[in-house]
Order: sequence, then C-alpha cells, then structure tokens
Amino acid sequence: MEKLKQTISAYDAWEGLIIYINRIETFLETDFITAVENGKALIESICKTILSNTFDPYGETDSVNKLVSITLKRLGIFAENQISKFGSGMVTAMQNLGELRNNHGDTSHGKSIDELKNNRLEKLSAAFLVNSIEVMAVFLIEYYEIEFPNKEKETEEVVDYSDFNDFLDEEYGDVLVIGIPYPTSDVLLSVDRTAYGVKFQEYLGDLDGHI
Repeated sequence: MEKLKQTISAYDAWEGLIIYINRIETFLETDFITAVENGKALIESICKTILSNTFDPYGETDSVNKLVSITLKRLGIFAENQISKFGSGMVTAMQNLGELRNNHGDTSHGKSIDELKNNRLEKLSAAFLVNSIEVMAVFLIEYYEIEFPNKEKETEEVVDYSDFNDFLDEEYGDVLVIGIPYPTSDVLLSVDRTAYGVKFQEYLGDLDGHI
C-alpha cells in the first residue's frame, strides 16, 4: 500500500492510519478476514476524521457504507455529476465488503472444516480488494486535503459561532480543570468537535423554532 503511505506522509494528521496499513499487509496472505476488517476500519477512521473536522454529526455505530455516504455528501462529491458515479461505486464497494465479511468470516458463524477451506478467497481476489481499499482511502484523503478547501472557499458562508458560544457559557457556566475555570464552549470544542457541531445544529434548530 505504498501510494497510501506516500499520501499519509504528505499530511501528518493522518499518521495514525499506519497501524491499519501494517495490519492489512501483515495478515493479507495468512488471515484475509483480519485484513478485510482492518481495511474497513481504515475507511471508517478516515470518514469519522473528516466528519469530525467539519462538525458533521455521525453515529458511532453507523455502518461503513453509511459513513462513506455521509462523507461523500459532506465533501460535495455527489453534487458533481462526473464524480458522483465514482462516489456511488465507493459506497457499493463498502457494502460488498461487509457482505464479504459476513459470507467468509471464519468466526462469524460456525462452519465445518470443508466449508472453511472452500470459503477461502484466492490471493488475487484478496489483493484486488485491498487495492480497492487503498484507492478509496487515497481518494478521500487527497480530495479532503486538496479539493475540499478550494470548494469551501468558493461557496463559503462565514459562520459566526459567537452567539452559540455565549449561549453555552451562560447555560453551563465554566468547567473546572484542576481548579482552573475554562469556558464550556472552549472545552467542548477542544474535547469533542463532533458534539460541538451537534449542539450547534440543535441551537440553530431551536432558534428557527422561535422565529
């Protein structure tokens, strides 16, 4: 997965993905299902990171194909006809990955020895699947790092969080950390960006309801 390693080395924020790459490469030929599980975890990690950084909520138990769908929509990929088909293909690939795990998982259901032997995928199929995961991962990271900022600048609306921050600070007061008070808004943003984004959307919804 050299291309993905090169991409990660170009953007330090993604360095944590190396653990998944190492596991995939280690288990690809000896324990294919473990390699698949780590491939799925890698894609999930990328999607959750992007959504957290853009303050978009997601469910901790969301399936990988749902996470990919939400991420592609957030990146605006479905808004572009030429890329939307590729995006849909990525979601389908994630669905097939889940089905593959269910159909071939050694420990998901009890199987006879003969069934385990017959269910082993050929190395070529394994390599193809891992290559697909790598293409998907590289695309998501590079699109987020390169194309997405440019798109955001073109359509950017300045979001003023000051009223929301004031609301949080007045509603919940200060948070004490080793006896030192910090504004709730600062703490929430630093500790859990996703929760901050969810609360902001709820705040906007409440404002709309009072208009």
